[in-house]
Amino acid sequence: MFANKNTIAAFFVPVSLALAFAIAVLTQESFAQWTFARHANILSWYVRPLLLLPLCYAAWKRSWAGVGWSIFAMITSMAWFPVPDTPRPEVIDFLEMEKALLAQGWNLANILGLLAVVGYGALLIAAFWRQSWKLGLGVAAFGAVGKSLWSVAFSPESGTSVLPFAAAGFAILVTFVFLIRAMRR
Repeated sequence: MFANKNTIAAFFVPVSLALAFAIAVLTQESFAQWTFARHANILSWYVRPLLLLPLCYAAWKRSWAGVGWSIFAMITSMAWFPVPDTPRPEVIDFLEMEKALLAQGWNLANILGLLAVVGYGALLIAAFWRQSWKLGLGVAAFGAVGKSLWSVAFSPESGTSVLPFAAAGFAILVTFVFLIRAMRR
């Protein structure tokens, strides 16, 4: 699976950095506040679904480094942009719901949520690693629908704010896959 020590490092270094970032968000209140203030910038909501493209492409090319750095980018992208001058109210409401869930600690719902996110990521990577665009798009569709249902279930009013991003992310991935396939014919 891993060709050599350099391949192992190329994957585990960015994944370890992403994990350190996530742990800091979960354990350091001031860092969490700083990060969530930036995640209220709608640009971070646009970027995250777009980051599926390099993740899926790296998996297709069987690039552990590409997969690792894509994971790092997806996790840290919530903090890439400045605090918005006037954040959208539905975005603030949704982020408040997420912060409230995270503040509950490692309860069953949060453990299942983490397992769902990690499982989705692993299945998506595995599908594209196997170079099955049909399976990959099936997993991506399942993930978009799952994220949408979870968002609306946990935040009925502001959860709908996620729907356009989930749908657009999936539509862009489908377009990307079909463009790549068309160029190879």
